[in-house]
Amino acid sequence: MKKLNIILVVLFTLMSVNSYSQTPLSGSINLGMNVPMSTFGDVYKGGLSGEAGLFYSIPNTGIDLTLTIGYNGFKYKNDYFTGLVNTNLGVGVSTFPFDWSATVIPIMVGARYKFPAGGVKPYISGELGLHMMSFSDRFNGAQIIGNSSNPTTFQFNGTTESGSETGFGMAFGAGVEISVAPKIALDLGAKYNYGGVIYSKSYNVFRNNNSQFTTTELKNTSFVTIRGGVVISF
Repeated sequence: MKKLNIILVVLFTLMSVNSYSQTPLSGSINLGMNVPMSTFGDVYKGGLSGEAGLFYSIPNTGIDLTLTIGYNGFKYKNDYFTGLVNTNLGVGVSTFPFDWSATVIPIMVGARYKFPAGGVKPYISGELGLHMMSFSDRFNGAQIIGNSSNPTTFQFNGTTESGSETGFGMAFGAGVEISVAPKIALDLGAKYNYGGVIYSKSYNVFRNNNSQFTTTELKNTSFVTIRGGVVISF
């Protein structure tokens, strides 16, 4: 009887370890698009979005600890600047030949909760970390001077720069995992992203003493990502 009890304990322990070892780690990769919001959406338009993630499942809780790194591409809206000039100075801009881009790379840690629902598991998530934003070009804060003989042209030499900003970031998301094979699931989700970075410096646009304006500094990016991909359990 004593030997039987020992065998049962050993078998139970091995089953528990084996069950746990099959589930604690999983990884994901997904692709989609981002949609800038608020004033960030006035200055930039969205583009490609991608993310890779590593998840550590806490047994019997439905909670995953998460580590993610993302990529988000954006394009500068040229009509944002030309619209400011038209609104404040009452003239158009004949030449604004730029094709600026920016990227945001979030590196985040957090948690997500998966609702127990068989092969289709909805989840919610929350994350904190860093948002690293880089610019191919942007205005550097120098004065932008208009041509006195042609009010629709401006001098841009020396007024632009490449650069980067890093700030606090957070995100809230929701989605669903759909099991398609042992240890493989489709992942469909959306996430709201916030980053405490400056994406437009203040600058002055000058034609003459009676025709000029100064922009305000713009910070705190916000955008929504919509992605789909795959999750693989190790």
